[in-house]
Amino acid sequence: MIYKLYKGAYLIAEAGVNHNGRFALAKKLIEKAASCKANAIKFQIFNADDLALKNARMANYQIKNLKKNISQHKMLKSLELRKEDYIKLQKIAHQNKIDFLVSVFDEKSLDYFEKHIKSKIIKIPSGEITNYFLLKKINLKKYKVILSTGMSNLTEIKDALNVISKKEVFEIKNNNIFIKNKKKYLYIKDRIFLLHCVSDYPTKEKYLNLNCIKTLKDQFKLVIGFSDHTKGIEASKTSLAVGAKIIEKHFTLNKKMYGPDHSSSLNPKELKILVNELKKTEILLGSEIKKSQPCEYLNMRSIRKSIVAKQNIRKYQKIDENMLTAKR
Repeated sequence: MIYKLYKGAYLIAEAGVNHNGRFALAKKLIEKAASCKANAIKFQIFNADDLALKNARMANYQIKNLKKNISQHKMLKSLELRKEDYIKLQKIAHQNKIDFLVSVFDEKSLDYFEKHIKSKIIKIPSGEITNYFLLKKINLKKYKVILSTGMSNLTEIKDALNVISKKEVFEIKNNNIFIKNKKKYLYIKDRIFLLHCVSDYPTKEKYLNLNCIKTLKDQFKLVIGFSDHTKGIEASKTSLAVGAKIIEKHFTLNKKMYGPDHSSSLNPKELKILVNELKKTEILLGSEIKKSQPCEYLNMRSIRKSIVAKQNIRKYQKIDENMLTAKR
């Protein structure tokens, strides 16, 4: 699974809670994402009781998309799957030859992941980047971590990485990140991946700041990706040009379904287009090595110039530069 991160873009179809709490819908999301050739399908494991207080208000985008104002707890409760459903869904993903990933939002869900899902990688969502109760329990010896960085700054990302790593791997001076513990950094380099993310649904283009992908890559020297919450696919394609290796995009069967994330997700037709467009973009970007290409070899003979005489030159005459020129 993870080796794909280094061989072109790794596309995660983020099912999230777009199953609306229904197992049959979750199963269909897996099958459709697999048929669209996404690399992975991702769901969210959470306990509403552990995730939000009963009087916590919904985010503005959730109120807008649901067209009602209820508590976050009530909304999340309606979107829970049974814990045993995730085991079944993992088997269905395996049968459909698509990687099965989950995000965890609380400590109990992490415990369940470690005991029953046993995936090689786990996702920590943006909202949990300051949840040190959860981050401290992550075990990098058992699985790798994708960490989303929505709503955060360099200091908060640095702190989260240090908590997950159980060591002071990074430090910050004058808003620049330095590697403090090289040995530990070399260990986590292949075990933690960062996603640039803007936590608004949908995200307006003016807030995307895709150049932050380069910033994260330069500062932390880790594999960087992009969690795309825009309505279209242009941002995902563009992110490859600035170094994204992982693309995460919300996925639904129907944008008009009731739920907080459907309207800002891709439907199956759009997901298939994204898969093809990412492949095309990778071909366009090619290699970073500047060299002549095979298609240019024959043209070099016709277009590059050779040295020729620009006047008659007698036998045994000493030739100087003034007698020569360059022509095709």
